[in-house]
Amino acid sequence: MPKISVIIPVYNVEKYLRPCLDSVLNQTFQDIEVICVNDGSPDKSGEILSNYARQDSRIKIITQENQGLSAARNAGVDIATGDWICFVDSDDFLPNYALMVLYEIAQKSECKIVASRDRLSAEQYEAIQQDNISIAPSFSYHLESGLKDFVKDSKIYSSAWNKLFAKELFQTQRFKEGMLFEDWPVMTILFGRVNKYAITEIPCYVYREDNNSITRSSFSFKKIDSYIEGVRMVYQAYKDTRLLSYARKRMAVAVKMLVNKVYRTKDKALAEYTIQQIQQLFTDGIMSPHFLSLKTRYRLWRLKHL
Repeated sequence: MPKISVIIPVYNVEKYLRPCLDSVLNQTFQDIEVICVNDGSPDKSGEILSNYARQDSRIKIITQENQGLSAARNAGVDIATGDWICFVDSDDFLPNYALMVLYEIAQKSECKIVASRDRLSAEQYEAIQQDNISIAPSFSYHLESGLKDFVKDSKIYSSAWNKLFAKELFQTQRFKEGMLFEDWPVMTILFGRVNKYAITEIPCYVYREDNNSITRSSFSFKKIDSYIEGVRMVYQAYKDTRLLSYARKRMAVAVKMLVNKVYRTKDKALAEYTIQQIQQLFTDGIMSPHFLSLKTRYRLWRLKHL
């Protein structure tokens, strides 16, 4: 069995897919399987995957109708045979040392999550080309729950990529299908299930700026629903635990981001809907205004007067 299962959801990325696959297949750490989930891609991505699979037996292809990023990741997790899981978005790529760094730190630290604190843009990586980087010392948190430190460490991205996970963490956890911004609630839940996690300062991920990405595209009612659903997911995971106060700090960050994004739109309909949804969180006892910063409460008040 391979040590690491690399899961790559694929949708409409023929322009970037080859560099992504090359970066994973050419890792200095070679004991891997590469699970590519073709999520109903309408372009030539499927053809590219088939060509690569014929040349490298480590590639497994799942083909399904378009169901979204969460469903694609879940499909990959379902067939993963590695002890560890690493997620890569198909329009991004990995430095060739990334899996080696993350795996060796996992072995040395005995942590079930290893996270790289930094990432590089494609432009930064081209300028630096850190191909011969050596492993820097990492450090682990040893408090009663990794969630406490995850909450405090704002520099750790709330994304599935840039990390290595013990597969066992996904035995009872999947990404919420049909939801946008699905990473942050799942990461908040997973970090609360470990007593410690390891960090490296070495950037282990390279991302591409894309103005058509979900995070950059115009705001919508579905995005509001996704933020609110994420808050409810985290609350459900922690409502009967002593970690709820820490989880609520992450929930408050999500509410802040939602309020800020809607505030910038100056769209009255979106503002009214956002107020309704946040008020329902208050009514249900999931959140309270005093969990929010003064600035967020002020902007929430401003939304009422657009």
